[in-house]
Amino acid sequence: MKSVRNNLTSGDVIVVLSLILFLSLGMVSCASTRGNKSQFQVIPVGSQDVAELSADDIVIVMRRVGFSDEQIVELGTQLRDGLLLSGAAQISRNDIVEAIFVIRDDKVHITARLRGNFIYDLQKGSWLRFGRRSPQSQPMRQAPAASIPGIHPQSTLPNLRDRQTQSGSIWQR
Repeated sequence: MKSVRNNLTSGDVIVVLSLILFLSLGMVSCASTRGNKSQFQVIPVGSQDVAELSADDIVIVMRRVGFSDEQIVELGTQLRDGLLLSGAAQISRNDIVEAIFVIRDDKVHITARLRGNFIYDLQKGSWLRFGRRSPQSQPMRQAPAASIPGIHPQSTLPNLRDRQTQSGSIWQR
């Protein structure tokens, strides 16, 4: 019987070592991006009513709950899709539900762990309180600003015309 020998040239060895190097670097980069990924998770929940929210509506309701601009960019599309396809969605962080959004009669009913309950009328683009329209100049009752880290009292009602970014979030990463 003839013996089979592998005749590897130096070029073959370089190619094999290069592949091993690239694969190991790829695995290290995947592991490091997993650590930087947000701890937030959007979970769609079944409901009877569904609605298609505009990008402005998503920004308004997420700012009211207390999400930062970066978190809105990261989670907004998932929230919009959850409300469009399922009618309700919850945003959790480390298995703690931070906010629940439910569509009912062309309104978004929101319950936030740190900010309370809100109703946003999609047709009028305004906030409701106890079934009545809430004036835009009068902020809704909320927890004192000192008890919510990173939130300033003037940020209770979002203003899309004011393009200044909010520096903080109630959920610091």
